[in-house]
Formats: sequence, C-alpha cells, structure tokens
Amino acid sequence: MKLPKELKEKKKQKLNTKKSRNKKKKKYTPSRIKSKRYDSTPKRKFTESFAPYLIIIGVVFVIIIIFVVTSLDNRIGIGDNSNPYKTNIIFNTIDGGTIELADHQGQIVILFFFDLGCYPCGPEADIISDIDDDYSNSQVYIVLITVHSWDSNDGLNQFKNDHNLNRPIVRDDTSNTYGSYFNIAYTPTTIILDKDGGAVERFVGYEPNHYNQIKNEIDAL
Repeated sequence: MKLPKELKEKKKQKLNTKKSRNKKKKKYTPSRIKSKRYDSTPKRKFTESFAPYLIIIGVVFVIIIIFVVTSLDNRIGIGDNSNPYKTNIIFNTIDGGTIELADHQGQIVILFFFDLGCYPCGPEADIISDIDDDYSNSQVYIVLITVHSWDSNDGLNQFKNDHNLNRPIVRDDTSNTYGSYFNIAYTPTTIILDKDGGAVERFVGYEPNHYNQIKNEIDAL
C-alpha cells in the first residue's frame, strides 16, 4: 500500500528532526577535547637557577687563593723557626762527614739549597762561588744542600766542580728534614744567617743582581 505524498513528506521531516536532536545531544568527553596547558610559573633562566651554586663556588675559590698565597708567603719569607745554633742542627755531608752549625757561631753562614734538575741553580751557584771568593773562611761559611735525596754523589761532585764551589755538599733525606726546617719552597734558595744564627734574608730563584744584594747583606752584618 502506498502512502500519500503528504504523509511521506511528514515522515521525512520527522526523521530529519530526530537526527538534528541527536547531534545536539552528542557530548564530548574531556579526553576528546584538545587543549594546551600553559604553566603559570615562568621558567627560570639558567644563570638564575645556578646563581647560588656559582656564589658558593666563587667563595670557595677565593678562600683557596687566600690560603695558597698565605702559605706561600710563610714558606718563602724569613722563617720563624728557632735558632739553628740553639737547635743544634747537624748536617751529614755526602762524603761521610758532619757539619754542626753551632760550631760556626760568630761567622756569617750561607745555606745554598739547590738540586741537579734545577736549571737556574747553575747560574745562582756561580754567584755563590763569587761570594765565596770575596770573603775569607773566617768571615763566611757556605753549605751546599741538595733538596733531592736521589741526587747522586757523582752528579753532586760534578756540579761543585763545574761551578768552582769548594764547599761541603749535604743531601737532604727522604723526609725533607732540612728543607722543612728552613721552609724551602723552591730551588735555588739562598739563606743568610747572621753571626748568632738568625735568618736575616733569603733569595729565591736566580737573578744577576743577587750578587750585589748578598754582598750588601753580608757587609751590613
């Protein structure tokens, strides 16, 4: 049986209305909605994030520098050690002899610290040799001290001959006993002791003017 044309139109409109209602009822779950999340807290710059750590590192670095400089000043300055004459310092020479510093009270004593691997020790040794030629044994007594326990006797004697140093050579021990007592930080180092055993001056490294400076110190004592 065929429906009249008007009924067909009404049925079609009814179906369209139903579909439209279904579309309106359709809901979107939050998972289906695409959205961007924005952090309300702005990101900190790299320098701002690490600023506290950089400050701490800087403070520690300054403390280390101060410590090193202070230690260096204490090591290369005139030491505060007790008088070597009163302490009765005794050196053992490489030829088996001994030197007791207290025996040389009344003289000016020069302690020349060096080692065979030290390049500037050679020209500074020449200055010590010239000083030795300028003063008598009764005025100035010179002791040559290598800070390295492994410097050989042959090498040390060759060094003495090469620089015309007719003085006894002492080798420091593995504990660096002599170097520690006199606060030796570098070679060459020349220490001048007055007639009472007090350390009056030290010269670190090599400089051509050390000859005049050492002479002036000796002449002033």
